[in-house]
Amino acid sequence: MTDMIKFTTILFILIIPIGNNLFGQDFENKEIRDFLISTGEIQEGDRCSYYAYELIKSDELKCSDICGIYRIGAYASHSYTYLLLLDKQGKTFLDCHTDLYQTLKSIFSFFEKNNHCFTDLEKLSYIKEAMDIYHRNNTAIPW
Repeated sequence: MTDMIKFTTILFILIIPIGNNLFGQDFENKEIRDFLISTGEIQEGDRCSYYAYELIKSDELKCSDICGIYRIGAYASHSYTYLLLLDKQGKTFLDCHTDLYQTLKSIFSFFEKNNHCFTDLEKLSYIKEAMDIYHRNNTAIPW
């Protein structure tokens, strides 16, 4: 009987963190939500989930982050992916499906202003990822 209680206790301890990770990830950022509403990706009042992940490392955006490039979008089929350029001066949102030249120009300008944040290899990786997002967005069929 005590073995069963031990087993149940251990199982319960293991399940609780998994449940928190799966169901407790309601990401909330008003600026990102407002941007996605302005693009039509989500509607005002919708409880639609959205994301903001670091472009290379796939870490979720945190309030303490001060410099980076993030992919953002809604968790929905046929939605576009956008970019968020984050630095001490603020946030810049980029449309990654209409003008590749303007997207890359903004990223290069961001690198110039924040040269201390990124290595040359990271810069190349960010550019490659941005171009991949542009390509995926142009092959997506929006509703």
